[in-house]
Amino acid sequence: MIVVLCCVFLSTASADSGEPKLKSLHFSSELELGMRESVHCHVLYGDPPFEFLWFKDGKSLLDVQGISVRKTDDYDSKLIISKVDADSNGNYTCRVSNPKGFDEKWAVLSVKGVFCDLFGVKVKLVV
Repeated sequence: MIVVLCCVFLSTASADSGEPKLKSLHFSSELELGMRESVHCHVLYGDPPFEFLWFKDGKSLLDVQGISVRKTDDYDSKLIISKVDADSNGNYTCRVSNPKGFDEKWAVLSVKGVFCDLFGVKVKLVV
């Protein structure tokens, strides 16, 4: 009985620390060339205000053509890719921070199909 109460107390103390905690990110596994995709970065708990930052393969996603980021409310940010292509493949990370700490989650986006570079243009090969 004491062990159970101790674990409940530790779990509650962690949630009340004010540090942000994010929900996992997930992309569709059915993405094909030309489709749209979006992913939500949602703060499960922590104290606002939050700052949201998005990265692809470790690089900031500021002013990237075809990709937009919207803060939908105090606890959510949304990454939108207007038209996925071969260059959309990669590891996307959402990082949220507040004065008490930070958390980050990542997901891999993979567009179906085989691609090659033909004179600087990504071309899908039909097999």
